[in-house]
Amino acid sequence: MEVFLAATTEEVYHSRMPSDQQAPATKQDIHLLMEQMGKYYQQTAQRFADMEERMKEMAERITREGKETRHYFDVVAENIKHDFLHGALPDKIEQHEDRIVRLEQHVGLAA
Repeated sequence: MEVFLAATTEEVYHSRMPSDQQAPATKQDIHLLMEQMGKYYQQTAQRFADMEERMKEMAERITREGKETRHYFDVVAENIKHDFLHGALPDKIEQHEDRIVRLEQHVGLAA
């Protein structure tokens, strides 16, 4: 909700002020100005409150997504660990050891 007070204030100012630019401000003029400043202050305060709320929501979202990312990373790391311990790597090591045994038997080094 955005309100352009300057245009509204200026319109009111020009409609109530005498045409002489040197005329002193009346109590009514000062009251009107203070009223407009009060409205502007309230709107500014509301904007800050809205921004603080949005920042809190964003911080909560970042925290939540960080936890989700950490969980996903842990799952991926566990899968990689499992693959190395029980998957492809032990099979390759076993194949390599079998090859070494066959070579040693062929050369006559194996008992």
